[in-house]
Formats: sequence, C-alpha cells, structure tokens
Amino acid sequence: MKKTFYLVAVAFIFGLFTACDDDNDNDTPVINPTPKEQWEKTLRGDNQTLLAFPDIFADYWEYTYSYKDNPNIGLRLTGKYPKSRFFNFTIYDDETQIDMSSIEDVNIQPDDSSINPYTKETNDYGSNGYTIYIVPASTPANLRASMKNICEFPDTLNMVSVFMRLYLAKQYSGDEYGGVEMPAIQAFDVTTGKDVDFPKREKCNIHESLKMPPMDFSSDMKPLPFMQAPLNLMYPNSPAEYLFTRIKLNEGEVATFRFIPPTAPKSVSEYPTADVRYWSVCLGSSETYSYVSIYDEEMPKVDKDGFVTFIIADANSAKLENIKAKADANDGTYVLVWNRKEQGDGILALYRNMVINKNYDHSMREQMVSIPLEAAGGDMTNFNPMTMIAMLAMKNWGPQGYKFSEDDYLSEEFNYALIRRMQ
Repeated sequence: MKKTFYLVAVAFIFGLFTACDDDNDNDTPVINPTPKEQWEKTLRGDNQTLLAFPDIFADYWEYTYSYKDNPNIGLRLTGKYPKSRFFNFTIYDDETQIDMSSIEDVNIQPDDSSINPYTKETNDYGSNGYTIYIVPASTPANLRASMKNICEFPDTLNMVSVFMRLYLAKQYSGDEYGGVEMPAIQAFDVTTGKDVDFPKREKCNIHESLKMPPMDFSSDMKPLPFMQAPLNLMYPNSPAEYLFTRIKLNEGEVATFRFIPPTAPKSVSEYPTADVRYWSVCLGSSETYSYVSIYDEEMPKVDKDGFVTFIIADANSAKLENIKAKADANDGTYVLVWNRKEQGDGILALYRNMVINKNYDHSMREQMVSIPLEAAGGDMTNFNPMTMIAMLAMKNWGPQGYKFSEDDYLSEEFNYALIRRMQ
C-alpha cells in the first residue's frame, strides 16, 4: 500500500476545472454592451475545448477587468435567478488564479419583492431578482450599509476576475443560461457610490498561463487508489471537492471502481438535508479535456449493499457489448465508454462532490487531506496515507478501483467485491 501511494501521488489535479475562450476582440471597445457582451461567451464543459477537466454538465462565464487601471471601481451585478441545480459567483486574483471570495445560490439574498428559489420552492425562477456587489476591501462602511450580497477583494489586486457557474442549467431549464438573461454588470466608484463607465473586459489570465502541474499517465499499476486534489490553483470552485485516480487503459482491459454514493436532492426542499448538492464522475484525457461524465440523477440504482460500480471500457473493443450486457445485469453498475484510439490510453477519473452538507458523516472535505504541492517532486516525508487515500480515510464511501482483463471481468467467477479487495 505504501508503494502504491508513493507511485500514484506524483501527479495532481487541481481546482476549478474551467477555462476561457474569447468572444469579443478585446482591442475593440464595446459601446453600451449588453449583458451577454459584457461577459465572456459561454464556456461549455461538454465541447472538448476547455482544459483542466471541466464537468460536462456545467457552464461557465467570466469577466475580468484591470483594477490597477480602474482604482476604486467596484461592480454591481443585477440579474434573475437561473433555474439550475447549482449556481454561484467567485472572485479571483487573475494573476495567481486563487479565489478571493464567493457567494453561493442559497446565500444570495433576493431583491425586495422577490424570493430566492434555491431556498423556497417555486416554478418561476426568472421573475425573482438579485443584486451582487463586488468591491475592494477599502469600500467605506456607509456605502456597504445599503448593499446586500457583498463579495470582497483586496485593494492590492491588479486584475480582478469574476466567474459565474451553472450546473445542470440545460437539463433543468432547456438552455445554458437557466432560462434567464445574463446578469448585467454596472461599474461604480466605491468612494462616491456613483455609476461610472464600464471597464473594458480584459483577457483572462487562464488563456495565457493555465497553471497545470506536470502529469504522468505512464504508470501501469493495476490498483487504482483515489486521492484528494488540492484546490489552490486554476480558479478553484470552493464549494466543490475532488477525488482522482490516474489510469493507463491498455488494449483488452477494463478499469473498475466502486463506492457508496452520497444522497443528492430531488427538489429544493431537500437542499438542506441531502448529503451533497451534486455529485458526478468524469473521465478526462492526459491533455486535460473531459470526454465522459455521468451525474447523480443518471445513476438511479445502487446494488444490494448500497454501492455504485463503474466499468471503464474501450469503445473499440470487440467485447464491448458483452461488457455492457454484464453490467446491465447487475444493479448499480454503469459502463463509461472510453475511445482509446481517439483519446489515448491515459485517463483521469474524477469524482466530484459539490456543496457538502456539514452533517454528512463521510465528507471527503472533513475526512481527507489533499495532497500537498511538494509531493509533486516525490517528497512523501511526513505524509500520512491514511488521510490521503480515499478508501482508507472514507471506508466504503471512498472510491477504490482495479484494472482487470476483459476476459476476467466477463468470467463467471468475477465478483464486484474484488474491486475493493484487490490492492
């Protein structure tokens, strides 16, 4: 086990799992831009153009401006609540890609005469409004007194990036925007409170210098232990935690892993009591693009012991249909099809928990320690594998996997419990 941990822990996956893609020519000033023109165009998780292992079921937008060139300028965002499973705003130092503050859907106070549809059931999300204030730390108290929903950043920032995220918007509302317009951005002087001209949208730093650690997918180990990724680079999404394992899928193999999943809400009334707001499993390539995802509602069954089991199979295998048939015959077993010819044999399997309930007894945030950056160089001094390997820290609620030959998986002797026993 110590050897397995040492070998696997030299590559890491971080944070937010999004990237940016310019919509407007930043050298051309926009006169009175509409809300959609103010923001970067939709950064979709499902189109294999975003780096850093995005969730396929999420969409992202960003607006970046130079605070250095626009001192004492804050932002006021006015919008309608989108219909989605989850949405939030996060403020980043665009030079370091580290989050400064954030606000989640349930904590966004509604405007007068509106309700927050993430805390009170309604079918009419779009008629309810909110206002977000993004201000430097030096903003006077008398101005703050009239504000709801404040996100703060240090006055020392040169470049400020604002990200908005929506999860399952298309599934819930029919479009990527959650059935509403993008929130409008208005700049104002934090010393006077007066509105000022809209600052030019600058190019997000993630276009130029995505801070990815080196990754090695050459390890051909059969055990597939999951570990927690640090959330301190690449525009992290603070309500989320991630477990990952790296897989080298050879011809004629399947990769498998299983765990007891958390509960996820089926309605807004269940948001306070569900174990997590959302969970998913994503498969990404060594180039950090995501190609395969499955989320909680798509996995309605567990086996008799409460486990879900995932089988990663090669799209080009002559035995794929047999593999699917065997999986279909077992409750709680789901096949994730990976195309080795097109996407390579290096796979990053990512298990995501979003908004973990503080009362959830099997929280990866509480029970695990993320791998430190210094381990990237192989220095495992003073690192405790009991807190870094998911199965050891979380027991049955932590994913654990193993690679088998296709023939072994299809044999009558195969037992799904082998996946966790094979170390």
